[in-house]
Amino acid sequence: MAMMGSRRLGASLYSRFLSSAASSSSAAPSAASSGEIGVQDFVNSIKGAEPHAAKIAQAIFGVPSLLQTRSSRLKKMGIPCKQRKMILRYTEKYRQGIWTPRMSTKQ
Repeated sequence: MAMMGSRRLGASLYSRFLSSAASSSSAAPSAASSGEIGVQDFVNSIKGAEPHAAKIAQAIFGVPSLLQTRSSRLKKMGIPCKQRKMILRYTEKYRQGIWTPRMSTKQ
């Protein structure tokens, strides 16, 4: 009987997690789709990945497609493992709304 209560509690916590994740993740991609930041600025904001920003910007045309990029595609571009992991980590942080890339000051 105690098992039944813990299942209900787990299900309610899981549903709260899903609803909060959906509300927090919707803010970041909308900002990216409005054209506020480019792929090169996004990658330049990641310390250590700057040398690969131009190469990634040539192959990936928008931040929304960068957010969907997988490690294998970055590997085919010749991006080293450490930088691939950093880029993927920061794209996930951006999706969750934890991190925002800095904007380029060049006009």
